[in-house]
Amino acid sequence: MGSGFVLDASVAIRWALQDGSVSDRVYADQILDSFSAAPAWVPALWYTETIHVLRCAEDSGKLGESALTGFVYRLAQLPITLDSAAPSGTQLAVAAISREFKLSGYDAQYLELARRRNLPLATLDKDLRKAAKKAGVPIYLIH
Repeated sequence: MGSGFVLDASVAIRWALQDGSVSDRVYADQILDSFSAAPAWVPALWYTETIHVLRCAEDSGKLGESALTGFVYRLAQLPITLDSAAPSGTQLAVAAISREFKLSGYDAQYLELARRRNLPLATLDKDLRKAAKKAGVPIYLIH
């Protein structure tokens, strides 16, 4: 197993919005607390996906502009490492994972990264969790 974990945007969004089920918020908080012990890895799309969801929350009135700005600043302070693999180099693997596990191309990127780096996956996405289990990729902090 490599060092750290792959962080899905679904977890980070819980930190900003404090919504979802109690168990989802507890899991997201456990992930946040774990940064002192393990760094996170993300695919390049993580940044765009996170901003997209935060902007949707801003547009719907769930999050203010200053809250969004402050949250993005706090995210930048966390030990989150952008995967260095060029997206063009992982496209076929992502397509194969998407096909095999019936995932969106977006979600397949997280599973591809976790498999390639031999890391557990931190996610609240039920379909992604199910696919990770089938792929033999552990869910971070779930035993």
